[in-house]
Amino acid sequence: MNVVAMPVFAPLFTPGTERVEVRWLTVEAPVDPAAVARCLPEGLGVPETPTVGLWIAEFIGAEFHSPDGVERRPDYLQGGVSLRCSGFGGGPDGAYAVETFVEGLNHGILGRELFGLPKKQASTVRLEERADSVAFAIVSALGEELVSGEASLSGDPGAAGTAPAPAWFDRHCTVKAIPSAEGTGYDVCKLVEIPWRLTADAPARSGAARFAWGESESDPLHLFAPTGPASARYGRAVLDIGFGRYLAEAVPPEPLGRPSWTSATGRRTRH
Repeated sequence: MNVVAMPVFAPLFTPGTERVEVRWLTVEAPVDPAAVARCLPEGLGVPETPTVGLWIAEFIGAEFHSPDGVERRPDYLQGGVSLRCSGFGGGPDGAYAVETFVEGLNHGILGRELFGLPKKQASTVRLEERADSVAFAIVSALGEELVSGEASLSGDPGAAGTAPAPAWFDRHCTVKAIPSAEGTGYDVCKLVEIPWRLTADAPARSGAARFAWGESESDPLHLFAPTGPASARYGRAVLDIGFGRYLAEAVPPEPLGRPSWTSATGRRTRH
């Protein structure tokens, strides 16, 4: 019997793996170790080089493979914020997914319950390629600009096989916290690792980046203010996302953002 997502009568999708072509930008910046520590669940630690990774990508021809076949989705834009962390059980550094944003209404459900990353819907995810730069932005469903900036890219591509994301992105962790239908606690609250693999179609280009976090009560990404210069890499690749594996029961860190309906600010700070 296959496991399906809700509603059981007419499920939206079955859990599976994903393969998709991407046009991908990653912006990395050093951050205060205390900002990382307050967000990580037990089992993940602050690495020697505390880093925030902002990624924005166009997903082109996404395919979700399951025992029932292949589900294909129209092209869409997605972005996310991840923190570099020391690996579970002393393993190599990985990434802890703080938030992921999907533009529009048609794709936000994927990954919420059974697999994938912690997703929220966004009104706009922008990735505008120019001659020697890439402009980017994420605007929340409430119309708050959560981040905006521009990456300046060198004319020379990187070494052969250089992917547009750092190696620590290959091991993405998150807390799958599904609230109980009884209104208290969680039916599932576990630390899960989700394997990624980005295979470059061509060597990624790199350069410096400037960006600004917006100030939002719902999505307080401004807590990850850079403590030094930001760098960027951009290119085209194929992204493969496999089934996750549960690492441990989790006690999620105290939420930093408030539910969306309490948000009242849209101010911005530039770094």
